[in-house]
Amino acid sequence: MNFDQGQFNFDAQGPEDGYRRWREDLEEAKRAFESRWGVVMGKRVTVWLTNHAKPLSGILEWLPGLRQNRNAPPRFRLRGLEFGVAEIESIVQEDAG
Repeated sequence: MNFDQGQFNFDAQGPEDGYRRWREDLEEAKRAFESRWGVVMGKRVTVWLTNHAKPLSGILEWLPGLRQNRNAPPRFRLRGLEFGVAEIESIVQEDAG
């Protein structure tokens, strides 16, 4: 699932209710993904990887097309480097300021 796209809820009652519910469902799916895999999406992070000398900073990009099945560990890209969730030693969200 792309956390920028999601799926619209056509069963909503009011004109803004569908959009609001869509955003809530999208945020809930994003939080569940982050919680399950221990990552932070859509925010600037610093990531320390196994077998990599220096930490990487930027916005983590999920590569959903590389998963063979729904339960397979996800792959990510940060600053051109692709890696799996098992390679992440530490991930810290950077301050917004």
